Amino acid sequence: MEIRVRIITHNHVLLCVFVVFIIAGLFPAAAIDVYTPAEIFVENGTSATLTCSFKSKEVVSSSASVTWSFLPEGDTGTSTSIFYFTGGKPFTGSLPQFKSRVEWVGDMNKKDASIRVMHMQFKDNGTFSCDVKNPPDITGQPSVTKVRVVIKESLPHTSTAVIVGGVIGAVIGIIIISVVTYLIIRRHEPSHEYEGCTSVESGSSLNSRVGKKESSTENSCCSSPSTAPVQGPVIYAQLDHSGSKNSSSFHKMEPVVYADIRKN
Repeated sequence: MEIRVRIITHNHVLLCVFVVFIIAGLFPAAAIDVYTPAEIFVENGTSATLTCSFKSKEVVSSSASVTWSFLPEGDTGTSTSIFYFTGGKPFTGSLPQFKSRVEWVGDMNKKDASIRVMHMQFKDNGTFSCDVKNPPDITGQPSVTKVRVVIKESLPHTSTAVIVGGVIGAVIGIIIISVVTYLIIRRHEPSHEYEGCTSVESGSSLNSRVGKKESSTENSCCSSPSTAPVQGPVIYAQLDHSGSKNSSSFHKMEPVVYADIRKN
């Protein structure tokens, strides 16, 4: 009887282990990805923001936690915790060097786990690591940032002034391109200037036009565009230099002179 009980118990244990492995295979622990800049330069005596972001498939809950650690430059040992954030509250780490100098500036809802270290000193040179856990996303490697505290003259030249200069240059370039484009478009627009009639008609055509007053508009040499002022009546004059009052005699006639009277 005792042997049978032991066999049954052993079988139950094997069955439980088998079920656990199956569940672990079907629902593996999700991984979490953490991101930090590889290297930053900080001026001595100023504050430094150590940025850290993470990517998790799970909704960030109150059980999510952040751990920041520090390893001095040239040290090959284990890093020491300098800051904790869990349950929505910050906690100071165990390293006296950073006591009262680290503050939380992140937002877990935005997947931001950044901190700010105030009054950076040369002894703060080293590697800072950011580790985030968001159960069940608990597997993943911490991300590290190498911090170099230097004097102001040793800071990289990629400063704010260079960035502002680049932005201003880009804006000026856009304005120049816009002006050139506008001028090109205006240059290719069709001209709508009106050119008046300049032809001179002979005396014979004048006689036929005097007798046909109503059709003078249709026989005009050119027409004005719809937007031009309305053409007024045409006045014709024929000059006689003979000085004679006899209408039956033949006199030499000068070329026709006409004027265009336009309405304003």
